[in-house]
Amino acid sequence: MQTKTTQSIRRLTTAGVLAAAIILLTTLVSIPMPGGMGYINLGDAGVLLAGVLLGGWWGALCAGAASAISDILLGWGVYAPATFLIKGAVALAAGLLFSATKKQVRVVFLFAAALIVPLGYFLFETLMYGSAAAIPNVVFNVFQCLAGAGTAAALTAVLLKSKLFGQTGEFKPICAEILREPKNGPEVILIAKREYASAVLEAGNLLSVQGIMARVVAVDDSVAFDRLGKDQMERFLPEGTPFVRIENEETSPKAIMQAAREAIRS
Repeated sequence: MQTKTTQSIRRLTTAGVLAAAIILLTTLVSIPMPGGMGYINLGDAGVLLAGVLLGGWWGALCAGAASAISDILLGWGVYAPATFLIKGAVALAAGLLFSATKKQVRVVFLFAAALIVPLGYFLFETLMYGSAAAIPNVVFNVFQCLAGAGTAAALTAVLLKSKLFGQTGEFKPICAEILREPKNGPEVILIAKREYASAVLEAGNLLSVQGIMARVVAVDDSVAFDRLGKDQMERFLPEGTPFVRIENEETSPKAIMQAAREAIRS
């Protein structure tokens, strides 16, 4: 069983690796734009992967911070605040779109999320230099974001076949984890924040004594969990299986057990 601490360590480790990848892709493959405003790079591939692998605000923070640091390292500190917001928005959109769409088309939405880059920088450069100076850079930013999206799509296709993804191709989100799974499948599902896991596991033990098999799901990020797509949610809450979601840390194992029995009867 993974604790909340190990989940946080895993998330931080993934964020660190992705941040390093974004900085390397941005700084090592950077080409100044004509006119002296900004540069094109391959960092968007890492930004999009941060959205896919971390999701939500974790992905946005990782992508935004790493991209802004890259601007500073390359001497474009004036762009850093805008980059933080723009690349963070790209990762956030990529994560939300990826998790909310079917596996057959989800990679396509990486390109949609990437288009935030030319739009965002056009607005920023218009404010800084005027629209006449900003318009020429749109073409280069579109080329950059599409190249990044294509690279991210290729890498995602590889990752879809790796241990980071389930056998049916759905991403295994780090927002929740199945702590207990009956051998022959669950009759009821107990779901709660990880802080309440001990009480929920005890309730599962009480139910098993009565011959009722329960799956126990620990949730680390309730917002991300509630936004999971249908295929992803099915992994935790199969359609037709009764479940009990515990929201109050004061709920006792016996109360959870009773609620589970009532859910089965209803």
